[in-house]
Amino acid sequence: MTSWMLSGFLLLLATLLAALLFWLNQSAQAPSPVQADGSRVAAPDYMIENFSAVRMDRDGVTRHLLSAKRMLHYPDDDTTDLEQPRFINTEPGKPVMRVDADQAKMTANGEDVYLTGNVKVLRGGGKGRKETVMTTSFLHLLPDDGIAKTDRPVVITEANAVINAVGMEVSNRTQVTQLLSQVRVVHAKAR
Repeated sequence: MTSWMLSGFLLLLATLLAALLFWLNQSAQAPSPVQADGSRVAAPDYMIENFSAVRMDRDGVTRHLLSAKRMLHYPDDDTTDLEQPRFINTEPGKPVMRVDADQAKMTANGEDVYLTGNVKVLRGGGKGRKETVMTTSFLHLLPDDGIAKTDRPVVITEANAVINAVGMEVSNRTQVTQLLSQVRVVHAKAR
Protein backbone atom coordinates (compact mmCIF):
# COMPACT_ATOMS: atom_id res chain seq x y z
CA MET A 1 0.00 0.00 0.00
CA THR A 2 2.90 2.34 0.66
CA SER A 3 4.20 1.93 -2.89
CA TRP A 4 0.71 2.71 -4.25
CA MET A 5 0.54 5.92 -2.16
CA LEU A 6 4.06 6.86 -3.25
CA SER A 7 3.16 6.30 -6.93
CA GLY A 8 -0.02 8.35 -6.53
CA PHE A 9 1.88 11.16 -4.79
CA LEU A 10 4.55 11.23 -7.56
CA LEU A 11 1.85 11.24 -10.25
CA LEU A 12 0.04 14.13 -8.50
CA LEU A 13 3.33 16.04 -8.13
CA ALA A 14 4.18 15.52 -11.84
CA THR A 15 0.69 16.70 -12.87
CA LEU A 16 0.97 19.83 -10.71
CA LEU A 17 4.44 20.55 -12.11
CA ALA A 18 3.17 20.19 -15.71
CA ALA A 19 0.20 22.49 -14.96
CA LEU A 20 2.53 25.06 -13.39
CA LEU A 21 4.88 24.99 -16.39
CA PHE A 22 1.93 25.36 -18.79
CA TRP A 23 0.58 28.33 -16.81
CA LEU A 24 4.01 30.00 -16.70
CA ASN A 25 4.46 29.52 -20.46
CA GLN A 26 1.04 31.03 -21.22
CA SER A 27 1.52 34.00 -18.89
CA ALA A 28 5.02 34.75 -20.26
CA GLN A 29 3.83 35.08 -23.86
CA ALA A 30 2.88 38.59 -24.98
CA PRO A 31 -0.77 38.95 -25.93
CA SER A 32 -1.49 39.26 -29.65
CA PRO A 33 -2.21 42.89 -30.62
CA VAL A 34 -5.84 43.48 -31.58
CA GLN A 35 -7.23 46.14 -33.91
CA ALA A 36 -10.34 48.20 -33.14
CA ASP A 37 -12.48 45.81 -35.21
CA GLY A 38 -11.31 42.84 -33.11
CA SER A 39 -9.03 41.29 -35.73
CA ARG A 40 -5.48 40.31 -34.83
CA VAL A 41 -2.55 42.49 -35.86
CA ALA A 42 0.20 40.44 -37.43
CA ALA A 43 3.66 40.86 -35.98
CA PRO A 44 6.74 40.10 -38.10
CA ASP A 45 8.77 37.08 -37.09
CA TYR A 46 11.98 38.47 -38.58
CA MET A 47 13.44 41.58 -40.18
CA ILE A 48 16.45 41.99 -42.47
CA GLU A 49 18.05 45.32 -43.31
CA ASN A 50 19.98 46.18 -46.48
CA PHE A 51 19.54 42.80 -48.08
CA SER A 52 19.77 41.44 -51.60
CA ALA A 53 18.72 38.12 -53.08
CA VAL A 54 19.35 36.42 -56.41
CA ARG A 55 17.01 33.96 -58.12
CA MET A 56 18.65 31.61 -60.62
CA ASP A 57 17.27 29.07 -63.03
CA ARG A 58 18.23 25.39 -62.99
CA ASP A 59 21.32 26.08 -65.09
CA GLY A 60 22.64 28.63 -62.58
CA VAL A 61 21.82 31.63 -64.79
CA THR A 62 20.65 34.69 -62.86
CA ARG A 63 16.97 35.42 -63.58
CA HIS A 64 16.35 38.34 -61.26
CA LEU A 65 17.78 40.24 -58.35
CA LEU A 66 15.85 41.74 -55.45
CA SER A 67 17.20 44.20 -52.89
CA ALA A 68 15.59 46.44 -50.29
CA LYS A 69 16.43 48.72 -47.41
CA ARG A 70 14.32 46.60 -45.05
CA MET A 71 12.38 43.36 -45.27
CA LEU A 72 9.72 42.26 -42.75
CA HIS A 73 8.32 38.73 -42.90
CA TYR A 74 4.88 37.88 -41.45
CA PRO A 75 4.35 34.25 -40.46
CA ASP A 76 0.53 34.32 -40.27
CA ASP A 77 0.11 34.64 -44.06
CA ASP A 78 3.78 34.13 -45.11
CA THR A 79 3.94 37.53 -46.83
CA THR A 80 6.87 39.93 -46.90
CA ASP A 81 6.88 43.74 -46.75
CA LEU A 82 9.78 45.55 -48.42
CA GLU A 83 10.95 49.13 -47.93
CA GLN A 84 12.61 50.83 -50.91
CA PRO A 85 12.70 47.66 -53.01
CA ARG A 86 14.64 47.32 -56.24
CA PHE A 87 13.85 44.46 -58.59
CA ILE A 88 16.07 43.75 -61.60
CA ASN A 89 14.99 41.26 -64.26
CA THR A 90 18.05 39.88 -66.05
CA GLU A 91 16.45 37.37 -68.38
CA PRO A 92 19.06 36.18 -70.90
CA GLY A 93 18.70 37.69 -74.36
CA LYS A 94 16.29 40.40 -73.16
CA PRO A 95 16.90 44.00 -72.12
CA VAL A 96 17.34 44.51 -68.40
CA MET A 97 14.20 45.77 -66.65
CA ARG A 98 14.66 47.54 -63.30
CA VAL A 99 11.79 48.44 -60.97
CA ASP A 100 12.12 50.75 -57.94
CA ALA A 101 9.42 51.79 -55.45
CA ASP A 102 8.86 53.12 -51.95
CA GLN A 103 7.22 49.91 -50.66
CA ALA A 104 6.24 46.44 -51.81
CA LYS A 105 4.34 43.42 -50.55
CA MET A 106 5.43 39.99 -51.76
CA THR A 107 3.29 36.86 -51.56
CA ALA A 108 4.47 33.68 -49.86
CA ASN A 109 5.96 32.04 -52.92
CA GLY A 110 7.31 35.26 -54.45
CA GLU A 111 5.10 34.87 -57.54
CA ASP A 112 3.37 38.21 -56.96
CA VAL A 113 4.98 41.49 -55.90
CA TYR A 114 2.77 44.55 -55.33
CA LEU A 115 4.79 47.78 -55.49
CA THR A 116 3.44 51.12 -54.27
CA GLY A 117 4.63 54.70 -53.98
CA ASN A 118 6.78 56.34 -56.66
CA VAL A 119 7.06 53.21 -58.78
CA LYS A 120 9.61 53.61 -61.56
CA VAL A 121 10.27 51.04 -64.27
CA LEU A 122 13.40 51.42 -66.38
CA ARG A 123 13.53 49.09 -69.36
CA GLY A 124 16.85 48.96 -71.18
CA GLY A 125 17.02 49.51 -74.89
CA GLY A 126 17.58 46.73 -77.32
CA LYS A 127 17.54 46.11 -81.06
CA GLY A 128 17.98 49.78 -81.89
CA ARG A 129 15.61 51.02 -79.15
CA LYS A 130 16.49 53.50 -76.45
CA GLU A 131 15.67 53.19 -72.75
CA THR A 132 12.09 53.57 -71.64
CA VAL A 133 11.07 55.00 -68.25
CA MET A 134 7.60 54.29 -66.84
CA THR A 135 6.23 55.85 -63.63
CA THR A 136 3.06 55.01 -61.72
CA SER A 137 1.75 54.78 -58.15
CA PHE A 138 1.09 51.00 -58.17
CA LEU A 139 2.53 48.05 -60.06
CA HIS A 140 1.75 44.33 -59.90
CA LEU A 141 4.91 42.44 -60.79
CA LEU A 142 4.94 38.77 -61.85
CA PRO A 143 8.70 38.08 -61.76
CA ASP A 144 8.67 34.53 -63.12
CA ASP A 145 6.57 35.59 -66.12
CA GLY A 146 8.46 38.85 -66.78
CA ILE A 147 5.21 40.83 -66.59
CA ALA A 148 4.44 44.15 -64.90
CA LYS A 149 0.94 45.63 -64.91
CA THR A 150 -1.12 48.41 -63.38
CA ASP A 151 -4.64 49.76 -63.58
CA ARG A 152 -3.53 53.23 -62.44
CA PRO A 153 -2.31 56.27 -64.39
CA VAL A 154 1.11 55.77 -65.95
CA VAL A 155 3.59 58.09 -67.66
CA ILE A 156 5.97 56.55 -70.20
CA THR A 157 8.96 58.56 -71.35
CA GLU A 158 10.93 57.50 -74.41
CA ALA A 159 13.56 59.28 -76.49
CA ASN A 160 11.12 61.38 -78.53
CA ALA A 161 7.77 60.89 -76.82
CA VAL A 162 5.88 61.15 -73.57
CA ILE A 163 2.87 58.86 -73.24
CA ASN A 164 0.14 59.20 -70.60
CA ALA A 165 -2.37 56.40 -70.07
CA VAL A 166 -4.50 54.67 -67.48
CA GLY A 167 -3.58 51.01 -67.16
CA MET A 168 -0.65 49.19 -68.68
CA GLU A 169 0.80 45.71 -69.09
CA VAL A 170 4.46 45.20 -69.98
CA SER A 171 6.00 41.89 -71.00
CA ASN A 172 9.76 41.87 -70.82
CA ARG A 173 9.84 38.56 -72.71
CA THR A 174 7.88 39.72 -75.75
CA GLN A 175 8.92 43.40 -75.47
CA VAL A 176 5.25 44.39 -75.85
CA THR A 177 3.66 47.18 -73.83
CA GLN A 178 -0.14 47.38 -73.84
CA LEU A 179 -1.81 50.62 -72.79
CA LEU A 180 -5.36 50.01 -71.57
CA SER A 181 -7.21 53.36 -71.73
CA GLN A 182 -7.08 57.16 -72.00
CA VAL A 183 -3.87 57.07 -74.03
CA ARG A 184 -2.34 60.45 -74.93
CA VAL A 185 0.95 60.78 -76.80
CA VAL A 186 3.10 63.88 -77.13
CA HIS A 187 5.71 63.22 -79.80
CA ALA A 188 8.70 65.55 -80.14
CA LYS A 189 10.46 66.00 -83.46
CA ALA A 190 13.83 64.29 -83.72
CA ARG A 191 16.67 66.75 -83.40
